[in-house]
Amino acid sequence: MHDQTDETGAADGCPSWCRRTHDVGLAADDQHHASAPRRVALVTGVPALHPDELAVATAVIVRLIRRTHSDLTWVEVVSEEGRDVRLVATLDSARPLLAALQELVTSASR
Repeated sequence: MHDQTDETGAADGCPSWCRRTHDVGLAADDQHHASAPRRVALVTGVPALHPDELAVATAVIVRLIRRTHSDLTWVEVVSEEGRDVRLVATLDSARPLLAALQELVTSASR
């Protein structure tokens, strides 16, 4: 059952971005709303402590998640494999983070 009735997260409806199939009989934790995942290639490291040669290519999965019967939407950025990268923030707190990232990337490109 996949119902895309509204963006409000109403108990019986999915947000428009939800791509999860909600099957009757699944445990409540398996019913959370989730967007389609996006895979992003990154190079990660610890530049303050390690030389650039120790940077590692990795991939992260980025998606939206909302618990069933909740109005709070989360942005999840996690390693595709392992636990090297993990950032989970509310949508409201992700907005200023995105703005800061855009500002820093833009200033570094000048």
